[in-house]
Amino acid sequence: MTTATSTEDFIQPFDVSALESAGIPELPLDRETLRESLLTAIDRVRPTLEGDAEANDVTETLEWSSVEALYHEGLLSLKVPRELGGPEVDPLLYLELIDELSYINTSAGWCAFINSTSTALCGAFIPEAGVGRIFPGDRMPIASGALIPRGLATPVEGGWRVSGRWPFASGSAHSSWLLAGFRIVRDDEPGPEHMIMACPVEDVQFLNNWQVMGLQGTGSRDFVVTDYFVSEDMAFDLPTTDPRKGGPMFWMGRPGFVTPDHAAFALGVARRALDEISLQAGSYQRGYLASPIGLRGALQHDLGKCDQQLRAARALCREALEDAWEFCLRNERPDLESQLRLRGACVYATDIACQVATTAFRYGGGNAIYNDRVLQRCIRDINAAAQHFMVNTSAYDNLGQFRLGMANVNAMG
Repeated sequence: MTTATSTEDFIQPFDVSALESAGIPELPLDRETLRESLLTAIDRVRPTLEGDAEANDVTETLEWSSVEALYHEGLLSLKVPRELGGPEVDPLLYLELIDELSYINTSAGWCAFINSTSTALCGAFIPEAGVGRIFPGDRMPIASGALIPRGLATPVEGGWRVSGRWPFASGSAHSSWLLAGFRIVRDDEPGPEHMIMACPVEDVQFLNNWQVMGLQGTGSRDFVVTDYFVSEDMAFDLPTTDPRKGGPMFWMGRPGFVTPDHAAFALGVARRALDEISLQAGSYQRGYLASPIGLRGALQHDLGKCDQQLRAARALCREALEDAWEFCLRNERPDLESQLRLRGACVYATDIACQVATTAFRYGGGNAIYNDRVLQRCIRDINAAAQHFMVNTSAYDNLGQFRLGMANVNAMG
C-alpha cells in the first residue's frame, strides 16, 4: 500500500472542466500557415506569460491566467492528433514553438510540452473506447502525469489493480487526466511490460511536496493511487504499441517522441539567458569599474563562443530529428542508432544550455541573484531540468557503446 508521509498534505488541483468545454480553435492544415498562426498565438500570450513568471514560482504551479491563455490558443495541445482536434505539429515545428515558449517563461514552456505530449499519448495510443472517455465530443482535455513505471499491478478480470506513487507530475494542477507508468506483477515479479494507464485526476491523491530550487512554477507534485482498477481500454504498453491515431509524429518511438520536448526547453532557456546578459552588458557596471561590462574582452569572447555553441546544439537537434523523421514518414520507428542520436542531441543541448546560463549568470554579478531577475530563474530552471533522466549523460555512454559495436545497447539506459 502506498501512503503519504506524515509531513506531506494532500492538495486539490484546479477545476478545468469549464476551460476544456470551450475547446481550442480550429488551426490551419498547411504547415507554414500553421507555423505563422501558432507563432502569432505565442506573441498574443507573451504579456501574460511574462507577467506571471514570478507568481508561478511563489504559488509553485502555473498561474491560472497563463493556463487559460495557453489553452485557448491550442498551445497545450500541440502534438494532439488532427483527427481529435489538435494541430499535430511535426517535430521541427514543435522544437521551434517550445523553444519560444520556454524563452518567454520557463514554467510555461515546461508545462506546455508536458501537457502537449501527455494529451497526445492519450489520443494516439489508448484504445478506442478509452479515447472516447478522454476526448468526449469536441472537448480538448489537458493531460499530465509520469511515465516512469513506479506502479505495480495485479491482473484481474478486465484489467489490473494498480498501486503506486509517481513523482514529477508537471502541469498536473491544471490537468483533467493523468498518465502513469506501471509494471504487471506475475509470480511475485514485475514483468517486462512498461504499461501506461490514463485516469481522471479526481481518482488520485496529490501530495503537497513541490518545494524545490528550480522549475518551481511547474507544479510537479507526486501523486498516489492504491488498489486502483484500470480497465484494459485505459492502458497501453509504451514500447510495443503502434499508434492507433495520428500521423508520422507518433512513430517517433522511445525515447524519440519526447526528445524535442527537452531539447527545445533547454535551447529556449539558454537563448533567453544569452539575450539577457547581452542586453545588460551595455550599461551594467560591476564593482569599482566605471565602464560597462560589455567593454570587457573576456565577456565579448564568451558571448561569441556561447552563441556558436548554442547554434551548434540547435543544428544537432534538428539533424537528429530530420534523420528520424524519414523513418516516421514510412510508418516505421527510428532504428536504434537514430534513437541514440536523438537522445544524445537532447542531452547535448541541455549540457550547452547549462554552460550558457552559467556564463551569463556569472557576468550578471550581484544584480542577477534576486528572485525577480531573469538570469537567476534561467540558471535555476535549466539546472533543475538537467536532473531529468531523459537528459542524463548516460546517453553518451549508450551512444559510445553503439559505436564500439557492443551488444544489448539500450537508448533508455
